[in-house]
Amino acid sequence: MSPNTIAGQLPQPPQLLQGFWAHGRFYGGWRPRKYPFPIDAEELNRLDIFHKFFLVARKQALCANNLNLGRPAKILDLGTGTGIWAINVAEVSEQIPEIMAVDLNRIQPALIPRGMETLQFDIEDPSWDSLMWNCDLIHLRMLYGSIQTDLWLETYRKALDHLSPGTGSLEHVEIDWVPRWESSGDVPQDSAFGEWSEAFLKALDLLNRSARVSTFHTRHLMEQAGFCDFREQTVRCYVNPWSPDSWEQETARWFNLGLKHSLEAMSLMPMVERLGMSVDEVNELCGRVKEENLKLRYHGYCMVHIWTARKPVNVYRSRGPLKSLSPIQPGRHGPARRM
Repeated sequence: MSPNTIAGQLPQPPQLLQGFWAHGRFYGGWRPRKYPFPIDAEELNRLDIFHKFFLVARKQALCANNLNLGRPAKILDLGTGTGIWAINVAEVSEQIPEIMAVDLNRIQPALIPRGMETLQFDIEDPSWDSLMWNCDLIHLRMLYGSIQTDLWLETYRKALDHLSPGTGSLEHVEIDWVPRWESSGDVPQDSAFGEWSEAFLKALDLLNRSARVSTFHTRHLMEQAGFCDFREQTVRCYVNPWSPDSWEQETARWFNLGLKHSLEAMSLMPMVERLGMSVDEVNELCGRVKEENLKLRYHGYCMVHIWTARKPVNVYRSRGPLKSLSPIQPGRHGPARRM
């Protein structure tokens, strides 16, 4: 499957969705505006394209840990979206796993593999009693912007409670939307991508659903929640296929396609409702970003961050005040490392 064909092959969303129209897109109606991005057909395509992008960027790895445990693995996928990650895990597992895939919106397909169940659930709910317990893995991907900023510590604490002691692990994957450029190419003056990033992150800050990436802060929150063995892996992902390296080219093509389908979806509700921009202004900015990212003389990139941590046998959860920590500057293709 190539980046040129996937969008036309992806399944359409369910015809009966609870929601409302705003800014020319269709949004979820259950606990409206908690998820500030659409749930229409174009959005489902975007989510599945990004799943393919992550597979390429991670060299076909669905997660950091081996899930072939000699028994059925128990997996909780938080914010599953279309469910494509959970479906892929179920399809490749040696034994039929137990997978619970939860999301605020019912946008998963009706036909799913054996061992998998879907549940409409709000991760911000005070009680997670209805979710799977004693998990081997809890997976989160691209949830920045969807969770209230001050609820991340509690989210990690609840995840810890639902993992198996000593062996259960958490994996959290995010994209840092702040663009950077290599010195091997030109750096755009008054970059449209940089302008978009600043506006997007500011709008989500005003929604109290930050998408700003800080590895030190994430590590601090996970360890304060009670996790141990924090590790990070980073992947540099170019926004266009300028590189002579074949893997970097393929990753860039999928990332560029994902961005092409994402910019308006990610921008409209936050920027219109929090920054006071018009729909036309948002679309014009996104158009300039797409045009800039097609120019191969600009060697721009974003970083993918993959954070993993384990639940210790004896859990100690510090509830002291959070300290202000500064983000680190990640390397190009950073290996997993113990922090």
